[in-house]
Amino acid sequence: MIFENTQPPIIEESVFLIVQNIRKSRRRPTKMGDMGMFSGLLYCAECGGKMYQCRATHFTEAQKYFICSTYRKDRTLCTTHSIRNVILHEIVLRNLREAIQYVNEHEAAFVQDAADSSMRNQSADLTRKRETLSKADLRISELDTIISHLYEDNVTGKLTDERFIKLSHDYEHEQRNLKNMAEVLRQDLKQQDKQQTDVKAFVSVVKKYTDMKELDATILREFIDHIEVSHADRKSKTREITIVYNFIGAFDFSRAIEEAHHSNQKQQETA
Repeated sequence: MIFENTQPPIIEESVFLIVQNIRKSRRRPTKMGDMGMFSGLLYCAECGGKMYQCRATHFTEAQKYFICSTYRKDRTLCTTHSIRNVILHEIVLRNLREAIQYVNEHEAAFVQDAADSSMRNQSADLTRKRETLSKADLRISELDTIISHLYEDNVTGKLTDERFIKLSHDYEHEQRNLKNMAEVLRQDLKQQDKQQTDVKAFVSVVKKYTDMKELDATILREFIDHIEVSHADRKSKTREITIVYNFIGAFDFSRAIEEAHHSNQKQQETA
């Protein structure tokens, strides 16, 4: 049996959790020998798969991009998800600057709002991932039945050996990819169920930075648990980027700053 918090900690819990996050999302060198600062942090918002760095010797810095690993393996399992490094860098840097500004100027309001927001977002995210996992498990079961019928048709002569090999290979490939995706979702759901909001730990991280001019891998892992990238909307040509922070989950700092600005304006008008 494990009894937590019975002894004074050797290091602060917030520091321990950040270190664990850095270890969890450790980066691996690409075939070209470099390591992108976002490697290990990006996930597809639809299937939950990791997003891989794509680059080539002739690419400029502005041409490097990340793409959904599931789509790259099998285009029938997910839609194309890609985002250029420079755009991602700009979005995340702007968001972290907003986070630092808002927390430093409105700490009390942030502590209350972050706790409420984290509960709402975590509930919606868990529901979406459970639905995706349920659909994947159902399709895996359907494929078991289909593959079983293929064997029967082949044995009875209804299906030629050549046709049987082709169909069984395709279905088994789809099923294998679905099982991999389902395992990723199960691990993610398990981790989210354990995750607890610790707003004060996030505030302590923010206090370390007053003017963030640039990003690096250490800063990203201090602040961010992971980033989810959705597919682009065909009509608006836009996509949704969700930054999930350590300790507090997803939080819309742009909205919070705007609401605080409107609140200050109303107070000034009343006065």
